[in-house]
Amino acid sequence: MGIYADDGSIRVSVVDGETETGLYSSDGSWNVVLAPGDSFVGAQHPCGAYYVTVGDGTTNFAKAPDGSMYVQETPYEGNGQKVTVVSGSLVPTP
Repeated sequence: MGIYADDGSIRVSVVDGETETGLYSSDGSWNVVLAPGDSFVGAQHPCGAYYVTVGDGTTNFAKAPDGSMYVQETPYEGNGQKVTVVSGSLVPTP
């Protein structure tokens, strides 16, 4: 399938970070982990996936204060990386 969706966004697979995944999923999408948001984590999770924070449409930055990458699903607003989720969810679980 490759990394890009038809609309030009990056295809991502949301993983839990419990097992080593590396950056790329078997279907070519990026593996990403939701950043906890309460401390600095940097760009990459120890499992190999990128840390991401869901942008709220009000920021004009690509990088969140915790070092993770801002991402956005459609509708795309602001300057976060445009993504299409192919597995998992960018909605945090309680």
